[in-house]
Amino acid sequence: MKKTILVTGGSDGIGKEICESLARKGYLVVNLDKKNFFKKNILFLKTDLSSHKSIDGSFKKIIKISKNLYGLVNNAGISISNDFIKYSLNDWKKTFDVNLNAPFYLSQIFSKFLIKKKIKGAIVNISSIGGNLAFPKNTAYTASKAALKHLTKSMALDLSKYNIRVNSISPGYTEGGMNVASWKNKKLRSARSKRSMLNRWAKKDEIANVVIFLLSQNSSFITATNINVDGGWTSKGI
Repeated sequence: MKKTILVTGGSDGIGKEICESLARKGYLVVNLDKKNFFKKNILFLKTDLSSHKSIDGSFKKIIKISKNLYGLVNNAGISISNDFIKYSLNDWKKTFDVNLNAPFYLSQIFSKFLIKKKIKGAIVNISSIGGNLAFPKNTAYTASKAALKHLTKSMALDLSKYNIRVNSISPGYTEGGMNVASWKNKKLRSARSKRSMLNRWAKKDEIANVVIFLLSQNSSFITATNINVDGGWTSKGI
């Protein structure tokens, strides 16, 4: 029986690449997103990740589809840009609902299922270099991604007694997805490439490969760890 991996925000960008890479590795993937995307070994469940009721409804369907749940990738994220002084409370709440509250709630009900079934599983949270560094006009996004990194550590500690591992990844600038506009702008693309030690952007599969590693038994002694997949961006000086 194929192990089942849940992926949020799997219809575009990094999330889509994660879904496809996992499917190629032989996992059954369930994509939780508003936008439809499915193919062989990838099922789609329309889910509003800002609503715990929608998450509940999708999870009830998931456990009817597969009892062999193993992994969860909290990938979905939104970014609403505005200057701090002008940032609305509504946009702040909306960002935290998707970027932090959804990973918390979905991880909780997912973990309860694993514990009940005595399954050793793994959770991977997709944070960002924005969780390490300040970026302009991105208050809620950077704050929520920083919080997600620390939520990862707290979850890892509390879930360790159930043999559930929890890790996070902080991608740097990556081709496609949320970064389409800046990728198409040659000036911005070049400037951001130069901030990386490797002088380029990440390819989506380079993020997905780390997710697969953290879900696999090759990382069986790794938990509560954040991996920067940023080409050295957050370590680079002058």
